[in-house]
Formats: sequence, structure tokens, C-alpha cells
Amino acid sequence: MGSTLDDTFRILIATDNHLGYAEKDPERGNDSFETFEEILKLAVDQQVDFILLGGDLFHENKPSRQCLVKCMELLRKYTFGDKPVCFEYISDPTENFKNSKNPMVNFHDPNLNVSIPVFSIHGNHDDPSGLGQFCALDMLSTAGLVNYFGRTGDLKNITISPVLLEKGTNKLALFGLSAIKDERLFRLFKENKVKMMRPKEFHDEWFNIMVVHQNHTKHGMTNYLPEAFLDPFLHVVLWGHEHECLIQPRLSADNSFHVVQPGSSVVTSLCAGEAVEKHVALLEVNNKQLFNVTPLKLETVRPFIFDDVCLADQDLDYVIGKKETNPVEEFIEEHIRGMLIRAKEQLTGHPKQPKKPLIRLRVEYTDESQMFNTTRFGHKFTDEVANPNEMILFKKQRKEIKKNDTGIDKDAMDAVFAGEDVAETRVEDLVEQYFSELEDQRQKLFLLSERGLAKGVNTFVEKDDRDAISTVFKHQINKTMAHILSQDIDINEDNIVDEIITYREERLSKNNPQLEEQEAQVALSSTTRERRKVSDEDEEEMDDIDMDELSHPPARGRGSRGGRGRGSRGSRSRAGTSSASTTHSSSRNQLSLIGDGSPKVSESSSRARASRGRGRATTRNQSIMESFSRARTAASGRKGIVYDSDDD
Repeated sequence: MGSTLDDTFRILIATDNHLGYAEKDPERGNDSFETFEEILKLAVDQQVDFILLGGDLFHENKPSRQCLVKCMELLRKYTFGDKPVCFEYISDPTENFKNSKNPMVNFHDPNLNVSIPVFSIHGNHDDPSGLGQFCALDMLSTAGLVNYFGRTGDLKNITISPVLLEKGTNKLALFGLSAIKDERLFRLFKENKVKMMRPKEFHDEWFNIMVVHQNHTKHGMTNYLPEAFLDPFLHVVLWGHEHECLIQPRLSADNSFHVVQPGSSVVTSLCAGEAVEKHVALLEVNNKQLFNVTPLKLETVRPFIFDDVCLADQDLDYVIGKKETNPVEEFIEEHIRGMLIRAKEQLTGHPKQPKKPLIRLRVEYTDESQMFNTTRFGHKFTDEVANPNEMILFKKQRKEIKKNDTGIDKDAMDAVFAGEDVAETRVEDLVEQYFSELEDQRQKLFLLSERGLAKGVNTFVEKDDRDAISTVFKHQINKTMAHILSQDIDINEDNIVDEIITYREERLSKNNPQLEEQEAQVALSSTTRERRKVSDEDEEEMDDIDMDELSHPPARGRGSRGGRGRGSRGSRSRAGTSSASTTHSSSRNQLSLIGDGSPKVSESSSRARASRGRGRATTRNQSIMESFSRARTAASGRKGIVYDSDDD
């Protein structure tokens, strides 16, 4: 690397220093300050031009006075001096530091003697709050110790103006985005409300570095910052907030820029990610075609060993009842002794490195009798371990659950939400698109239509109708049952399944998805209370009627039904039944005009079906329903079909 060239930027990058973490702990209280001092000393030894921090300089939103004093003391000691600043600041300070009481870079202040400028954004731990919306970095900025940039004042429309620096012919642009709630930032990016300004002059000659402090790992649909959201003109992204040290640059998912994740400089969480060796890095930039990252291992970090053990994999007796010795406890003690030996290998010989290591053993158990008192157990290691009361973490071993082949297809779901205009897409279209993206035919719908299901989902979400999906499902069952009743077939599990598949394929072949959506809407528009009030006796009476009628209920009159109260409804009169038949006939003609996809039944067939005896129709209906239920249960995987549940 051309580090000897006069125009090469030398930048020390670090994130998540968490000053003040566990400062009241007599053993660990000084860990964060010792390592932060080592980082500042590395900046002096490496003769860097400036230090770039990625947020969470402090662990607390309101750090203690002791923490602030120690931080200010270290910054004055290592960043002030007679060494000249060998680069120029050429951007507008009122844009970069608009929230500062003194908007200027600290090395332009004639009252200060800055030798190594520090540029920093804030993280989620040290974000602004309280009266005036100030944070600890505002105090350091006012004192002239830190150049605090990347703060967002408007959370509805974010505009990021870069800090522009020049060193000889080398041009560097720093884009800062301080911590914002992940869900909010995700939505702003999706709505194109995050804009990054670029200099007009020498447009393609700038080396662009961005500093962010957000979730890098996907914790939910919107609870992270996708790399694809960031502009492709960037060259390097310094990623804060994530504590695992991934210091070597790697290309982003779309190969647009390199990502560097230094991780935290102090262990704040006893997890596997924190047990990775901790580094900061020297970033050397000559031009956009040439940059280099040199990892610098931190030697003052307290040793930390993390391990997992599963008791089911060990040849141990179950501990049942009271015994003089606990075989599990003896095994765990022996395992920790081995971890202590491994911890000694992490000692670097640095005079300020703590000698007592952090130990974390996650124990998976199968029976509660295998557990023991971890506090009492930790007393054995008080003089050897920095966290004797937190060494053991018991975790119940979960029984393996067979993977559900009918679960959500992640690839299909990702494809649905990958569109640029997904925020403006209807729920109905998203549901339909999901099923169209499925590659596994077993996950296709068996009974419902995509449009009908989508309409139920939309009603459930927008109108908070908890019975919406159930209503659509029951409507489709009734519609399918009506079709089966109209067919002269022998009732058994095999031919009912085949008939249902054939019926669905016939409906889909009509290629009229709007009709399915309209029918679902009619079913949802029917009075929910009336549906719940229908007694078993009423349902048997309705067996004589084509079940499509449920989609188009008759006009409510005194002859049709009685009072609305529960139990006050009288029996349905024959006149009401006649009215229902007339209304249904009219509804069928209307559906035919818009291209009904269901099989048509002749008028003579309809009259013949209506003239059947009630007992015969009821018996046939129950027999079909029983066969249909058995078919759905027993034929799992048959013909590659998924059998939908009738649960809400």
C-alpha cells in the first residue's frame, strides 16, 4: 500500500467502545477505559490522520460524571498536541454539524491544539434524549474533543450531507447515519425518503465511506438495515452496533461496496459473538481503486471463553433425588477447568490486560434434576474467574420437531417483498403472488382460491374481523359441498378428493380471479351474528338448498326469520324457503353474467334435488362430510396436495 505517499489517508476505525460498562464492578469496572486508551495510543503510534468511530462510545445514555471525566481525560491526552493536521476540511460545517452550538471541525478552532481529530456518530446506547435532545457526544463536541456528525433532525425525510476532506489529490467523503429505530429507517428507505447528497465537483473522484449504526443481522422483516438499501456509489461501509468482530472487508450482497465490521472493544454480552478476538483497523485510502485494511489486535481485552455442552451427549447418570455427589456438577467443574486453561492462552503479556478471564458455559439439560445452584457453584472459582455468578447458563434441550412441509416458503415470501413498490401493493395481490412463487406443489392451495383467501386476510388485517378467514373457508366448503351433492358419485375418500381437485381446476380454468374475490366479499358482507345464530336444526333444513345460497343470503323478513335475539328466532316458514329459492335463482343468473367459474346445474336437476326427502339429504350430506374429513386427514401428501385446516 502506498502509505509513504503524502496524499494517503490513514484512518483508525473502531466502534462500540461502551465506556462505563460495568463501571461499578470492582473487577471489571475499568475494562472499557483500558481498551479505549489502547485504541487511542494505537492511533498515535500508527500516525493516523484521524479516528473514525461508529457509535456507542458510551454504554449509558446518561454516563456518570466519572465516566465522562475519564473519557475527556483520555481524549485530551492522546488527540491534542503539536502534530499538524495534514488534510483539509472543505465542506459546509453548518450542514455537517447543524446541531452543534459551535458548527466547525475542532482542528479549525484557534483555541484548541488538535493533532488527531476524532469523527463520530452516535449509537443506540448514547443517543440524544431529555430536555433539548442532547447526548454525551454533544458535551464532547462543545468541549472541542470530538467532531459529532451524522445526526438526523428530521425523522420523516432524511438527507445525509457528507463531510468532505482533501489530502493532496486524494478526495474523501464521509457519510454518517447515527442510530435510528430499525423499523422506522426500513420504512423510510422503502418510501425513498433517505437521500444522500454528493458533491457536484469531481463527481467520480471521491472515495466514499459511510458509517452506520444499525442491525446488520436480519432479526425480523423490518428490524434491520439491508445492505441493498445503501447506495452503490459507496466504497466502504463501517458498520457499528454489531459486536462480533468481522474486521476483514467483504463485498456486500450485491457486490456494490465493501463492509467492515470492527465489533465492540469490550465484552458486554456473554455470547459466542463476543468471544471472537477483538480488533480495530487501520484503513488506508489513496483513491477509490486502492484502499487497504490492516487489522490491529487489541491486547488489553479481558480473556473470554464461551462454550456449549449438551448433557444428553455425555455418559452421565440422571440426577434423581438427593445424592451426596452430583455427577453433572462434577462434569461441569472439570469442563470449566479446561476452559480456564484455554483462557490463559489468550493472555498477551500486556501489563494492563486483566488476568481473570470471563467464562460462559451454556449447558443443555434434559431433566430438571440435572440442574444445580449456579451461585453456590461459582464460589469455587471466585479467585480464578471475573464472573463467578454468571459462568453457567442452563438451557432446556428442545425436542426435535419434525419440519412442517406445509410451512411458509421463505424464498417465495422473500420474492413477494423484494419488489420496489411492495408498500403500495394490495394485500390481495401479495397473497396471490406468494402462491404463484411456490415451487413445491404440495404447498399450493387445495380447497380455497388465492383471491378468496386474500380477501379474507385483507378483511382480517384492515377491519380486525377475527372470523374473516374462517368465514371465507366455510363458504368455500359449503360451495364445494353443494357441487359434490350435485354429482351422482359413490361416497368414499378417494373419489371425493379427486372430485374436489377436479372442481378446483375447473374454477381456475375459467381464469376469472375477480369472481372468487367478489364471492368472498359477499360471504364476508353477510351478517356475522346471523351466521353464529344458525342452529344445527337450521343447517339440516338448509341441506335441501344449493349451498351456493350462503354466498347470497335472502332478504330478511318476518317470514324468513324471527327476532334477532338469541333464542327468539322462530322456525323458518315454507314461504321463507320459497323466497330463499327465488333469491338464489336470481343470484345465480347474476353470477353467470360475470363469468361464474362453478359448474352450472340445470333447472330440472335443481328441482329434483330440492324434492328429495330431508332425511336422505341429511344422511348423504353427513356421509360426504365424514368422508371428506377422513380424506383430508389420511391423504396427507397424496397427489402433492396440501389440505387446509378449518381453524380460524
